[in-house]
Amino acid sequence: LKILERMGYVAEAVGNGREAVEALLARPYDIVLMDVSMPEMDGIEATRRIRRDLPPECQPWIIAVTASALSGDRERCLEAGMNDYISKPVSVKGIRAALERALAEAA
Repeated sequence: LKILERMGYVAEAVGNGREAVEALLARPYDIVLMDVSMPEMDGIEATRRIRRDLPPECQPWIIAVTASALSGDRERCLEAGMNDYISKPVSVKGIRAALERALAEAA
């Protein structure tokens, strides 16, 4: 959150995938940094539900954030409906690049 705030973004955090889905159903967000490994509901399932339950005009850009760098992980995230992928440990440079890709796509 501190990295995003220092970059000038307003950011919020939730504790698990279920809370992420609930937050997005309650109000729109432009970009979501979705941790793939969360308790209660992982980021893959949360993304699938967001893509299924939100109308097209309310769909956020979802960036997978994962510690796993196994072959096929990126593809699994993209198949679930995520738009981009960054690996942990996250860096300012990595977050900035992912956000720039999201903003370029929205333009």
